Amino acid sequence: MRLLIARGGRGFVALSAAAAAATLPLQILACGAFAGLTAFLLVVFRDPKRDAGEGVVAPADGRVREVDHEKGLVSIYLALRNVHVTRAPIEGVVEKTERFHGKHAPAFSKRTPHNEKLAISMKTGIGDVSIVHMTGAIARRIVPYVSEGQTLGKAEKLGLIRFGSRVDIYLPPASVKLVARKGQKLHAGETCIAEVRNGSAE
Repeated sequence: MRLLIARGGRGFVALSAAAAAATLPLQILACGAFAGLTAFLLVVFRDPKRDAGEGVVAPADGRVREVDHEKGLVSIYLALRNVHVTRAPIEGVVEKTERFHGKHAPAFSKRTPHNEKLAISMKTGIGDVSIVHMTGAIARRIVPYVSEGQTLGKAEKLGLIRFGSRVDIYLPPASVKLVARKGQKLHAGETCIAEVRNGSAE
């Protein structure tokens, strides 16, 4: 099976692999270090195929850190070992992409809302949906794959957070029933985080 590397991470992998090859004739320890780094980057930037799950699906891999039924919020923490490619939780049109400059506090701290972030707003059959990508102490760059006006299918790729961080998704509370649980492990594009209520179009 061919290993897919996420767009936005391929340069890191190529540079590390080239450094490993260049140092091989000169220094075994240095070559081993770069080879280890390359293996790590292959894990971080892997981009596995995903089949869309039922209902509203998780926009990111990771674990649920918070669920707020009144706000329609599911907050997801991405560790370094998680897939860093994010995906559309439901079919819709990208209405707006907005980048906010800020700090780089750890993704699990209370200061994270003040971090640099990229918000992607979508018009969907259940109403307005917002997916907020946040950087962390290690994650310093969010690479968007989508543009305003673009139509997306469920589980299509939204972007890449380099080196893990946090993703918050806001769903219209009147249209969905959140089923995600705090501490639950999620797979982007596959794990159902909310069921669509009767009368709301998915």
